[in-house]
Amino acid sequence: MIKCKDNGSYTCITRNGKPKSRWDTAALVIENAKYLNEKYPSKTTKLVGYKCSNCGYYHLTTVEINKKKYF
Repeated sequence: MIKCKDNGSYTCITRNGKPKSRWDTAALVIENAKYLNEKYPSKTTKLVGYKCSNCGYYHLTTVEINKKKYF
């Protein structure tokens, strides 16, 4: 993750150079993750929320699902 100063406060930037979407509470990010996972379903990935240690807001990240585990 890249961070930069935008109007005096830190903003998290994606690899594409766009500012990341951010939410103030965990409930809001979970609600948005559920909505986006239902609207754009995928068999291999899903969106989950996390709290950013750089800016203190919540963002979404993509995680793999249905990954086979070998013991």
